[in-house]
Amino acid sequence: MLLQSGDKLLVVHRRLFERDSSRFFVGHVEAYEAGVVRVTGYTFIREPVAGTVSRKNDVRTKLFSLSSGALMVYVLPRDLKVESVQLVAEESNLALTCDHKFRMDLSEWAHSAYMRIG
Repeated sequence: MLLQSGDKLLVVHRRLFERDSSRFFVGHVEAYEAGVVRVTGYTFIREPVAGTVSRKNDVRTKLFSLSSGALMVYVLPRDLKVESVQLVAEESNLALTCDHKFRMDLSEWAHSAYMRIG
C-alpha cells in the first residue's frame, strides 16, 4: 500500500497565482483509499508580505485527493511529532523543523531536501 495509517505527511497547496499565500498542512494519515487520503493535523499559513508563518491552534481532519495536481505531498519520518512541528521563516527561507532533530528546507528556489540532525 502506498500510504498507511500513522504515516506523517506535509501537504503543500500549489500557488496558482503570484499573490497566492502559501498554505501547508502537517498531519498523520488516518486512512488512504483510491488516491484520497484522510489526514489529521495542523494548518500553517504563510503571510507573503511579512513572511511570517502562523499555525492554527485547532486540530483538523482533511481529505486530500493526491491525483488533483494542486498539491505537493511529502512523506515525513514516522517518528515525527506532529504537534511539535514548526514552520520557521528566516529572511527569505522557509523550513519545517521538529524538536531540533529534523529540518526540511521548503524554500521555493532551493532544493527541497530533508535531513536529520544529531
